[in-house]
Amino acid sequence: MEYSQIMLEMLERIKVLENKVKVLEEKIENSADPQQKETVQLEKVSAKYRGLAEYLLESKQTKVTLSYPQIERILGFPLPDTAKNFKHSYWANTKTHSYASSWMAVGYKARVDTESDTITFIKNLI
Repeated sequence: MEYSQIMLEMLERIKVLENKVKVLEEKIENSADPQQKETVQLEKVSAKYRGLAEYLLESKQTKVTLSYPQIERILGFPLPDTAKNFKHSYWANTKTHSYASSWMAVGYKARVDTESDTITFIKNLI
């Protein structure tokens, strides 16, 4: 079998697997079982920041306000200086930072309050 033919077959197999994964993800997303949804959401979060994601999920609140020391206790380690010195960029709701997935994967957006030095996590209701 030629190399190009093998590659085409492998690409086709990958496409089939990607479609199967997509179908399974849609089934889970539409599932009535919130436990199953939560498990999938938490899998998207790095182990380092999973504590915050779990905390937000368990809170069942649409709005959770936390101070920096509270967040550090939840995570079990001190936040980096950038979290306090560059608040708006650190707490930006972007998929390019692994720590942001800790709140975004479970359906929250972060809002910085520079006056009270707190972060409010607001649940996306849509």
